[in-house]
Amino acid sequence: MADPEHVAKLRQGVKAWNTWREGNPDVVPDLKSADLSNFNLRGAFLVSADLEQVSLERVNLEMAILWKANLSKANLWRASLEGADFLEAKLAGTELIRADLRKVGFLGADLEGASLAGSNLEGADFWKARLVGANLYRANLSKAMLWRANLEGANFAEAKLEGAVLWKARLLNALNLRVEQLSAVKTIQGSELEARLRMEIERNCPSILEEPQR
Repeated sequence: MADPEHVAKLRQGVKAWNTWREGNPDVVPDLKSADLSNFNLRGAFLVSADLEQVSLERVNLEMAILWKANLSKANLWRASLEGADFLEAKLAGTELIRADLRKVGFLGADLEGASLAGSNLEGADFWKARLVGANLYRANLSKAMLWRANLEGANFAEAKLEGAVLWKARLLNALNLRVEQLSAVKTIQGSELEARLRMEIERNCPSILEEPQR
């Protein structure tokens, strides 16, 4: 359970919270299982915070810093997260359904089994992120950076990939991933693909297997 003092401090607002964090850099915020739905946490400094199983439905976390935070199995349905930074954060099993994740940084983050169905991930950065078994049904990944991302077993049903960069990504056993979707990406150069899918690409849109022209 969450530390009631930490929850009370967060309820005082982002300015008070960030000031407290600055003065107590060694404290690891314990917000586990807290109900923070509809909170305005824009710009909150939540580095290394324990947010496991927390309820953050419809919360405003735009521009928040969540480096190495634990958000495993958290509920972020319809949350506003534009520009937030989840560097090396734990998001395994997290619900990010229909969330606004434009330009979010997920560098090195673990999103295994996370649900991003219907979310807006336009311009998001997934460099070396782990999305094994993630649900990307109807997610908007336009212009997303998926360099070296592990997407093995992820569900791409009706996902938008226009302008996405899938350089050296792992796409083995990806579900519902179609050539029609991949034909709109900038590149999948060096990516691991099923042999059947690679053959279809070589036949229909071989240019995406190469380095994109500047």
